[in-house]
Amino acid sequence: MDFSKFSSIGIGPVNIQIWGLLVAVGMLFALLLAVKEAKKKKMNSENFIDIFIIIFIAAIIGSRLFYVGEHWDMFKDDWLGIIKLNYGGLVFIGGALLASVSVLAYTKLKKLSFWKSFDIIAPGAALAIAIGRIGDYLIGSNIGSRTSFFLGSYYQGDLRNEPSLYLAINALILFLFLILLKPFVKREGLMAYIFIVWYAIARFLIDFTRSIDLDTLSDPRYVGLTITQWICIGLFIIFVPLLSLKIAKGKK
Repeated sequence: MDFSKFSSIGIGPVNIQIWGLLVAVGMLFALLLAVKEAKKKKMNSENFIDIFIIIFIAAIIGSRLFYVGEHWDMFKDDWLGIIKLNYGGLVFIGGALLASVSVLAYTKLKKLSFWKSFDIIAPGAALAIAIGRIGDYLIGSNIGSRTSFFLGSYYQGDLRNEPSLYLAINALILFLFLILLKPFVKREGLMAYIFIVWYAIARFLIDFTRSIDLDTLSDPRYVGLTITQWICIGLFIIFVPLLSLKIAKGKK
């Protein structure tokens, strides 16, 4: 298939943006799953509505600021362009980091357990990522490296990887794994740790399929790795030992 896909659906006089629609659908499904799980655990489900509003706002701000930081040359002479989301793009890891810090602050304020809340959110978050990444795939937002892989798409005559599609598939598998695992998990934080470690490993590996030969469309590299890969290394170093300890304690 050709890399150029479609970005909107026309319904009468209205054009609905595919990416925005799928992100909203993903967030809605994640919220519904979290509210259902919160009620099952006898937690106040309204707190999770607040949490998802915080996640939505913080994710947009964080992902945009991260993109601007990575591509500062595009914005240093046009500061107004920073708030134009159709100028440039977003970086998922930046949104995830700011959303996490914001939710941490909210749970502290409300005297809630951050990790218990994360456990409840984790499966739905994986599903939301999968649906959102399908949106990225459909609009052709990420051009990957050259490949012979059958899931690739053609761009300017070259068959190239589809990082967004790979991330969507990975997130869907993670969602299914967490849903199947959930009935057996008793220790607080375990679902959250699994989510973080799984995502860090998968994202680190999948980022190698991103393009490095397209000047304006390739992510900046730092000692051969994207900034997201360096953050994933940090998450791996921190959370693999924590996950190991959590599992070990569960066996006692």
